[in-house]
Amino acid sequence: MTTQEAGVDNEFRQKVVDTMCTVLANLLNRTDPVSENMRLMEELGMSSTLGLELMLELEERLQILIDVERMGQGDTTTVGAMASFVASHSQPA
Repeated sequence: MTTQEAGVDNEFRQKVVDTMCTVLANLLNRTDPVSENMRLMEELGMSSTLGLELMLELEERLQILIDVERMGQGDTTTVGAMASFVASHSQPA
């Protein structure tokens, strides 16, 4: 299923991806860029604490509320997968 088929606004999703990449690079003190295809746990060392910090920062920067109750394990595999989840499970704050 593509993001368009899932009813995801592709422009907003891209904004989420860009914001996530910036926030993750800052939270992880990375000099190398973070990309959409990077695996959150294996490549970036995502922990539950880091995930919470990321969600809070996304909500603040994008002025949204994210329905994290609906997040499943498959939604946190890559930066892009999480961005798709956020884009389809959030609403304006």
